[in-house]
Amino acid sequence: MKKTLLMIGFIAVFVAAFIWSLPAPIDNDLSQISNGKKSVVFIYDLNLVVSNQQTIEINNAKAELGDSVNYLVTRTGYPATDKIMQNYKAESAELLFFDESGELFKRKFALVNAADLTIILASVD
Repeated sequence: MKKTLLMIGFIAVFVAAFIWSLPAPIDNDLSQISNGKKSVVFIYDLNLVVSNQQTIEINNAKAELGDSVNYLVTRTGYPATDKIMQNYKAESAELLFFDESGELFKRKFALVNAADLTIILASVD
């Protein structure tokens, strides 16, 4: 009985640690572009390892800048993603940076670390 409880407790701690280590979800509502806040849109591609790494860096930048910026992710293979990729000639694993009025001011390919994201987003005022 003690072994069973100990094993269940160990599994529960392991699962909790795993869930805690996952990146926080990032909004995918592209209508937030031009809502008076700067926006960064990441074109997420499930087939590229760098996509997961980039979402971690976006979450780190989000922790630093807070809600002053729209952090958005859109996944390849969806109509909204196809539309933004076509409109801005964007590619998979690319970050698009928009000012408060929705004008594209910069683009970079992943991996962009949190410090560089913060610098880029602070550079346009």
